[in-house]
Amino acid sequence: MINKEYFLKAIKPYTMAMISVFISIFSLSVVSMISSVGKEKINAELDGVGMNGMTVTAYSNYKENITDIALYNSLRKCDYVNRITPVRYDTMEISLSNGNELQCLCWGISPMAKDVVNLKQMYGRGISDGDINNSSLVCLIDESIALQNYGRSNITGKDLYITTDSGVHKLEIIGVVNKTSSLLNGMSGDIIPNFIYLPFTTMENISFEKGFDQLIINIKEGTTVENIIGYIKSNAVLPMYSTIEISDLSRQRDNINNITEIAFLMLFAISCVALIVCSISVATSVSSAVSQAKHDIGIKISIGASKLNIMSEFLILSVSACLIGIFFGISIGYISLGIVNFILKETFSFDTGLLVIGVSATIFLTATFSLYPSYKAASMIPIKALSRE
Repeated sequence: MINKEYFLKAIKPYTMAMISVFISIFSLSVVSMISSVGKEKINAELDGVGMNGMTVTAYSNYKENITDIALYNSLRKCDYVNRITPVRYDTMEISLSNGNELQCLCWGISPMAKDVVNLKQMYGRGISDGDINNSSLVCLIDESIALQNYGRSNITGKDLYITTDSGVHKLEIIGVVNKTSSLLNGMSGDIIPNFIYLPFTTMENISFEKGFDQLIINIKEGTTVENIIGYIKSNAVLPMYSTIEISDLSRQRDNINNITEIAFLMLFAISCVALIVCSISVATSVSSAVSQAKHDIGIKISIGASKLNIMSEFLILSVSACLIGIFFGISIGYISLGIVNFILKETFSFDTGLLVIGVSATIFLTATFSLYPSYKAASMIPIKALSRE
């Protein structure tokens, strides 16, 4: 049985090992946090850009886009579809009530667009079913337009004017949104940063063009492209000679997640270099402790201590030093996580799986690298150990 005073004295040579373990575990906790936050943010971003669904476009035999209201209404009733929004877009000239003129990308959308693509409502209200049914002359604008032209975000209630071939149309701004990095933004390629959003029926009226560029659908888990195509064909909502093009965004999402997983594993692998350095430090510390305790080892062996007793003592001390380093590494990691959450007003957490693997590997490597110097200590000849003191 090792008493407290003896333990504190005996573990002193392991100070560098404890510091190495602390640095190793703290770095792993940081990588674990980055992994968890990264996966959470990437998944939220992919959800926001509609990457858990599909885009559907129908073409005639002459490659003419014939995606229309009939196909939209049919897919709204489809059991495979959770949410759906039609999308129509065109570049238009707009004038603001303060006299500023700018070129915008105008999007014709449905009320469900906010749930399918990443449109965060900042002020006012969104597009309603009533706006769709009445082809209301209302619109949402991106926050960047408000900031650039009015110096503030909330400009709900103001008017803007859209100039098309059919004339000048006055629309009321009913809401301000932040597109962040929505699917709509990605589709435009950021060529035109100014976005406004109209009811798709209003878009049809002012542009004198019917139909949609495509339909974006949020699908139920397990739904395949074949399911959607089969549903469309069985409901005969398109001419027999038409073709259907479907982009399976959920499959692309899986590919992105796989690449992300590999990237985080590579980051974890790089951080594991710290584990190797830590293990070498542990082996050095145990060798140092053995050198400093040769006299004590010689006495213990002389009075009948077995090799197992000697080895066990050094293994216990090295693993104890490791556990102390792990405790402080994780503690400081959690404190750092708390500070980050407080500053960013978030609820980030660690990737528990990576952290458990890292901690387990640290303990295993510590015990493994301690075996040889512990065995050397247990194999000492008592007379030689005592004579060198």
